[in-house]
Amino acid sequence: MKPTTYGQPWDAILVPRGPPEGDQEGRMRRTIAFVASATLLFALIHSVLATDWMKNRVDVLFGPRVRNGLYRFAYNNITYASILAMVLAFRRLPDRVVYRVPRPWSLAMRLGQLIGLWLIADTNLRMGVGRFTGLSGAWEFISGGLPQREPPAQGPRLDSDVERATGGAFRVSRHPNNLGPTLIVCLQPTMGVRLLTFAVVGGVYSFLGSILEERRVRAAYQQSYAAYRERTPFFFPLPIGWREK
Repeated sequence: MKPTTYGQPWDAILVPRGPPEGDQEGRMRRTIAFVASATLLFALIHSVLATDWMKNRVDVLFGPRVRNGLYRFAYNNITYASILAMVLAFRRLPDRVVYRVPRPWSLAMRLGQLIGLWLIADTNLRMGVGRFTGLSGAWEFISGGLPQREPPAQGPRLDSDVERATGGAFRVSRHPNNLGPTLIVCLQPTMGVRLLTFAVVGGVYSFLGSILEERRVRAAYQQSYAAYRERTPFFFPLPIGWREK
């Protein structure tokens, strides 16, 4: 018999015990529900702000100069602030490791994440960093110039140098600006409940958002986009035989 204190074994006193298994499962379910709900709310706000209806409302209420100069800048910063708020909120939630990928497979996943970073960087460069981030319009607004409206859709700019516009990241995917973040999040070698929930909901949103963005790009460029669409995969860089027609 192990010595006891007040009727309890020493190991029960010295070794910390986690929450009962049922309670732990309940905490994980609440984590999943919170992360999924917050990500869906972010997706809803992000989608509404990206609509032509919202842009037109700002144009009517504040005038074309404010709309053209500040909308893209404000849109991006709302996005960044929302993601930061989610990260801070999610860090306070209970979590546990779902899986941990060992080497060398984890190194392959890290390589995929680096490719995701390249996709984001190359997309920004080809679309124009200033226009994509909204910094150019904001500067034109502040300096008293006439702000130029951003491109009608966040895809390759097919109204000038088509070869350059559709090279690099846009040769890998028609929506590299959505594929890049998806790779970075989903290819994390060590995945917890919080990150996995965000990866699943966020990945689905990125894919569905690309479908909506596709409609805007096709409407903006029509014939030139049809030729580009024939030779470039929609989202993932699948083999030619798997590409949709």
